[in-house]
Amino acid sequence: MSVYRDKRSQFFQYEFQIQRRRFYGSTQRDNELEAREVEKEKRREALAQLERERAEQRAPLTLQRACERWWGEHGQHLADHKIKSALDRIVEILGAKTQLHDIIDDSVSRLVAERRKDTRRHSTVIERGRTKIMRRPITATTVNRTIDLLRRVMRRAKENWNAYLLNEPTWKKHRLKETRRPVREISAAEEQALDAAENFDYAELRRFAIITGLRRREMLITWPQVDFENATIQVQVKGGGWRTIPLTREAYAMLWSRRGHHAEFVFTTKAQRNWKNWRNPKDRRMKGERHPITYEGFGSHKDRAWAKAGVKARIHDLRHTTGMRTLRKTRNLRVVQELLGHTDIKTTSSFYTAATVDDVRQAMEETHGARDATPAPRLIEKGE
Repeated sequence: MSVYRDKRSQFFQYEFQIQRRRFYGSTQRDNELEAREVEKEKRREALAQLERERAEQRAPLTLQRACERWWGEHGQHLADHKIKSALDRIVEILGAKTQLHDIIDDSVSRLVAERRKDTRRHSTVIERGRTKIMRRPITATTVNRTIDLLRRVMRRAKENWNAYLLNEPTWKKHRLKETRRPVREISAAEEQALDAAENFDYAELRRFAIITGLRRREMLITWPQVDFENATIQVQVKGGGWRTIPLTREAYAMLWSRRGHHAEFVFTTKAQRNWKNWRNPKDRRMKGERHPITYEGFGSHKDRAWAKAGVKARIHDLRHTTGMRTLRKTRNLRVVQELLGHTDIKTTSSFYTAATVDDVRQAMEETHGARDATPAPRLIEKGE
């Protein structure tokens, strides 16, 4: 089927192939009839894109064409779904009709200057009963990723498509200095404050996330992923692969107590009021009825409850909490890497250093103790 329902999303997805090219994505519709109309439109757009590519096959390589080809051949198969929007932003700044061989250092400098003006969503604040979205400038790291993305497109054009780039930019000199912020860890006192402010079901999901170190999308598991006999769960991680995660006694008890709540999803919550989807009248919830906790629902509940508890942190900081606590307990970076599912230990070491605060404190205590044990020099009395 070219239109199907994905367990990880409330919307129907589409997927089809034309001339051995795969086209897929979200229809942003939760009604099947509407989703099929979106899929038909996507097919028309795909056919028009292929026709355009055939017509431009012998034309000079423009930035837009290079980005579209890079996305079709390589980018869409990567785990980072934000790449497509970053490509579109590059094209918007430098111009769709810009020839690839005309992109020089001046072009990259202009790209950096414009990207530094961009903002992103930072937090949600409720003022006088109204929700206000707060924004902040994007970080130097995000700007550098944009530079790297353009470099990847141009390098592929040069090495795979035989494009001629006479004055390729010197990429290194355009990179901004990155300031790595310290890893945010949720303290025990903050956990207690969250327990008092959060709905029980969301609090239990938060606790499960700290135990397992799962990402926000990964923690919304279904019953087929749970193996009670071996005390493990199977999780599809970033990049599309699967890995097995052991359950602690506490995590096992959480899942065991939730049997029978829902036929498919493990973590659910009770509806606080009657609710009906105006787009799909069949999609409705009655007060007290259990329904799955969604990706967006977890985020909106977090914004309200964590603000009430006075905790300023992100959902991803739960994963950082897992890493820091594991490192502090085991002093083993390899264990942290395995628990968090990092394919490269460099990723783990870039966030979690081998010397924790407790290590430094212990060294300071030992140094201070050694100093106390050193005999004080005898003072020489006057006239002695």
